[in-house]
Amino acid sequence: MSNLQVLTTERLNKLIDETQTTLVELKAEVARREHLKQEHEINDLDHHMMSAELNLTGIKNFISYLLEQSKKKS
Repeated sequence: MSNLQVLTTERLNKLIDETQTTLVELKAEVARREHLKQEHEINDLDHHMMSAELNLTGIKNFISYLLEQSKKKS
């Protein structure tokens, strides 16, 4: 494609149309991938939040246990 002067105007217009169509498709694919990545990140965040909630519940239970044991010894 280095010698564009030999191409007809009709062929150049067709190449432009094909290029624009390809560009639209490429942009749509990039958007789809970014959306999918965001969904995965949200799902991972949900998982981390549930894990943190379980850890906090465990810590809360442990502190309650320690307080009860401390009261029993007093």
